[in-house]
Amino acid sequence: MESIDVNIDEIIDGCRQNQRASQQRLFVQYYNYAMTIARRYMGNIEIAEEVVNDSFFKVFTKIHLFSGGQPFRPWLRRIIVNTAIDRIRANMSLQPETELQSWHDPGTLTAIEEDLTREQIWAMLDRLPPAYRTVFNLAVVDCFSHEEIASTLGISIGTSKSNLSRARQYLKTLLKTEFEFFD
Repeated sequence: MESIDVNIDEIIDGCRQNQRASQQRLFVQYYNYAMTIARRYMGNIEIAEEVVNDSFFKVFTKIHLFSGGQPFRPWLRRIIVNTAIDRIRANMSLQPETELQSWHDPGTLTAIEEDLTREQIWAMLDRLPPAYRTVFNLAVVDCFSHEEIASTLGISIGTSKSNLSRARQYLKTLLKTEFEFFD
């Protein structure tokens, strides 16, 4: 996908030299990609924009660590995910601890309507408690193992598994009650 801009190496070289024009080109070229990732984790557009800005700041200050022999997108993705997780951790330490609710399991999904929009999916993900949303994104979207999730978030493997299970149950409940996909 990086073949869209055949000059990515040139842009990265310019960023290594702190050239504002190159930084701007990189930001413009990858903003939508970065925003999509940040938006999934943050559940709020304004905070996702902050994560994207923080991520690009890290990219520009750490660009010397990027080795040109690898694709840029996975390196950028890792920075965005880590920045989002750092933001979630910081916010969780400021929130009072609350008991996680147990969600009713409505059964298995039989079918999902094709007319479910991206906005509806994001709205459902936004309603997940932050711990559930984070584990769901790491496991389902970014394909992290429970061991990797536990290590990344500083939680136990059992908590990772539990949060993923509860996120799935919660999403099933939302689909059933709000979109009437079930009998």
